[in-house]
Amino acid sequence: AHGATMVIFLSIGLIDRVQDALLQGAYTAATPCRRCLQGNVRNRNCTCTVGTLAESTRAAGITKTALIVVGDFLAAQYDRSKLYDPAFTTEFRRGTDR
Repeated sequence: AHGATMVIFLSIGLIDRVQDALLQGAYTAATPCRRCLQGNVRNRNCTCTVGTLAESTRAAGITKTALIVVGDFLAAQYDRSKLYDPAFTTEFRRGTDR
């Protein structure tokens, strides 16, 4: 079983305070994080740790709306969604698999 999972939205402007609060709560500096600019995992997403969250956010130049996901589950292996895979056919798009 994995530890606590948290999703944080609309807090990039307070990223130092977010990092401090996470470290005072259920997370360690080594807990994985993923930051998704404007909630889009294909647009400047970054996997880091709680300990490097503020620094890596500044280094990436992210100052606008972003989604932050925190939890050990991010280190687990998983299959990515096929939703944006060009080979995948949806109701609205014919993929290269057809």
